[in-house]
Amino acid sequence: MQSQKTIEQVIAAYVTARERGEQPSRSQLLEDNPSLADELREFFQLHDQLSGNEKDAETQAGAIDTPGTPDKPASSHVQPPRELGDYEILEEIDRGGMGVVYKARHKELGRVVALKLIRSGELASEEEIQRFRSEAEAAAALTHPGIVPIYEVGMLDGLVYYTMAYINGQSLAEMVDAGPLDPKEAARIVQKLCVAVEHAHQAGVFHRDIKPANVLVDKSGQPILIDFGLAKMAHQDNGLTTTGQLLGTPAYMAPEHASGRSTEVTPMSDVYSLGALLHFLCAGQPPFTGPTPFDVLLQVLDRAPVPPSKLNRRVSYELDYVCQRGLEKDPKDRYDNAAQMAGDLSRILAGKPVDCPTLSPWSRFESWWRREPILVVHLIGIGITTSIVAISQWVRGGVTDEFVLRIILLLTWILASFALQYGVVRERLRDAACLTWATVDVCIYTTLIAFAAPPRSMLLIGYPMMIVASSLFYRKRFLVYMTTVCIIGFLMLAWLAPLEDFVKYDFAAIFIAGLVVICFTLLSTIRRVRSMSVFYDDEV
Repeated sequence: MQSQKTIEQVIAAYVTARERGEQPSRSQLLEDNPSLADELREFFQLHDQLSGNEKDAETQAGAIDTPGTPDKPASSHVQPPRELGDYEILEEIDRGGMGVVYKARHKELGRVVALKLIRSGELASEEEIQRFRSEAEAAAALTHPGIVPIYEVGMLDGLVYYTMAYINGQSLAEMVDAGPLDPKEAARIVQKLCVAVEHAHQAGVFHRDIKPANVLVDKSGQPILIDFGLAKMAHQDNGLTTTGQLLGTPAYMAPEHASGRSTEVTPMSDVYSLGALLHFLCAGQPPFTGPTPFDVLLQVLDRAPVPPSKLNRRVSYELDYVCQRGLEKDPKDRYDNAAQMAGDLSRILAGKPVDCPTLSPWSRFESWWRREPILVVHLIGIGITTSIVAISQWVRGGVTDEFVLRIILLLTWILASFALQYGVVRERLRDAACLTWATVDVCIYTTLIAFAAPPRSMLLIGYPMMIVASSLFYRKRFLVYMTTVCIIGFLMLAWLAPLEDFVKYDFAAIFIAGLVVICFTLLSTIRRVRSMSVFYDDEV
C-alpha cells in the first residue's frame, strides 16, 4: 500500500511539473489528495497571487467599468449563474486571488451593483468563507466617500456573495498605463485616499492591500478604495493571518508585512502602501520592481527606493520628501498616521512649505548606498584604484603614456557607471543596463590589468570577485552571463599581453575551471534560496 504523501511532496511535484512546461490538473490533485485539499487550495490561491502572471498578481477584485470577458477561460470553480437570488448577472468584470466580480442588476430595485462571489465557489474551505465574510464586514463597517459602500452579504445555493456599489470609472493602474500622472493630480488623489484610510483606521480597520488596482477613480475624480480582502480589524483576532504567512502584493507591502511578521502590521503599514502608491503615480512605476515577486520582496526588505524625481523631473522636492518618508523601512520613521501624511500633501497642493528636515552627510550617504548600491560600490572601487595609480605614478615620477591611458580608462568607467545607473532604475531598461554594465566592467578591467606594471598576477582576483558580486542579484542567467564574460576577458589577456606574465599556461586552465566551479556553487545557492520563495512558511 502506497504511503500518504505530505503536503510538501505534493507541492514539490506540482512545481517541478510546472517548471518542465507541463500543466498539471489542479482538480486532479485535489481528488487524489482529499486529506490535503484545504492546504492545496490555499497554496494555489497564494501561488496565483504572488507567483502568477502580472494580471493575476495585480488582484483586481473591485468594480471597474470595463467590458466583460465572457470568452476568457475560467480559472476558478465559480460558474457564473444567469441569476443569483434577487440579482441578474450582466457580465464578468474581473477576477482576483480570492473572488470574482460581476456586474449585476437588482431585479426589483433596478439598481446596478458589483456582485462578488468567492472564487472557489462551492468548494471553498471554511477559512476561505470566513476570510470572504471578514472582507465584507470590514468594508460594511465604514461609511466614507473614499471607501466603496457594501449593500448586502448573503449565501445562496452554496455560493457566498456580497454586493457593493458599481463604480463607473478607472483603476489607478489603468490611469498610469500611458505614463505617470501630473504630480499635483497624484498628490490630490493620494491626499483624498489618506483621509479615507485614516477614517478606516479610526474605525479599527487596517486595509493591508492598498495598491493601484484596488483604487478606482469615479467620473467626478473621487478615488475610492475597494477590496478589503486582507483587512484586519483592530479589535478582532480571527487567526486568518498568522505569523509567517505572507498575503498581498509585494511591490506595495510594508517591510514588516513582507517579512511575514503579521503581528507587527499596524496603521503605519497602510501609510507605507500609500507612500508606494504616491511613488507609482508620480514615477509611473512602483518603488521596487523585478522579474518575480521574490526579487521585489528582497528589495522591499533592504533596498531604499529611488526618489520619484529621478524618474520624473516634474516631481518637487517636497513631494519627494512625502513619498520617501512614507516608504521608510522602520515604521517609527514614517508618518505617525495617514492624517499626518494627508496634511503634508494638503500643504503642497496649497503651495505652502512642508517641513523637510535636513539630513546629515552620513544619513545622505547611507540613503544613497541603499538606493544605488551598484553605483556606490563602483565609485568606491574605481576611486581607490585611481588613487593607487596616481600615487604610484607620483612615487615613480613623470607622466607616461601608460599612466594617461589608465586615467582615461578609469574616468570612462566612472562616466559609464553613471550612464548605466540611469537605465538600472528604469524598469524597461533594467535588464539591458545590467548586462551592459557587466560587459563594460570586464572589458575595462581586463584592459587595465593588461597594461598594469608587473607583478600583475594578483590582479586576476578581480574576475572571481565580479562573479561573486553578480550573485547578489539572485539571477541565475545574470550569474552565468558574468562568468562567461569573465572567462572571455581572461582569455583576452593572451591577445593584449603575454599570458605568462600572469600565470603559467597550465595554470590558466585551472583558473578558468575555478571560475566555473564558483559559478556552479553560486547557482546551487541561488536555486535553494529561490525554492524557499515558493515554500515561504505557509507556501507563499
